[in-house]
Amino acid sequence: WQDQVGGVTDGIKYITSRPGLQQKIHVTHVVLDEETKAELSSRFVIIYTGQRRLARNLLRDVVGRYIGNEPDTVYALNEIQRVAALMRFELERGNIDAFAELLSQHWKLSQMIDAGSTNTLIDQIFDSCDDLLAGRMICGAGGGGFLQVVLKRGVSREDLEKRLKEVFSDTDIGVWDCKLV
Repeated sequence: WQDQVGGVTDGIKYITSRPGLQQKIHVTHVVLDEETKAELSSRFVIIYTGQRRLARNLLRDVVGRYIGNEPDTVYALNEIQRVAALMRFELERGNIDAFAELLSQHWKLSQMIDAGSTNTLIDQIFDSCDDLLAGRMICGAGGGGFLQVVLKRGVSREDLEKRLKEVFSDTDIGVWDCKLV
């Protein structure tokens, strides 16, 4: 449900619900001061991988591992909740670098839940521009589509675009424009 809620409400938000079958969703918009919003806008970038992935079995597999009380899955799901709260906190404080580090932690936790969230190409994209990135994460279930990154201070979108074109010439891999609202 979080994808649907995220898609129908604008802006950066923190979405929660209580446990149980009857979901009571609570959306809190994360309010950034203008300086933070400008910095995040200049450093946040979407990368298109040129790949697609159907994630139809992902939820069933993750829920199955959670219900089965698999320790790594339970740990990762609980930790993702904690990291999300910290990400909101750091954004509201205006600390983009701490937010970016937490974004990367979330990425590592996501891989614990579903190894299929990454693949060789995604790993190569992240590895090829590692020195330019302060934080990284997949969009959606991963395994293709789009990646979201936070650039290091002083790195431009053009720097990232140039690196991707050098490494992945003759592909559709590249930076897509996005705007934070």
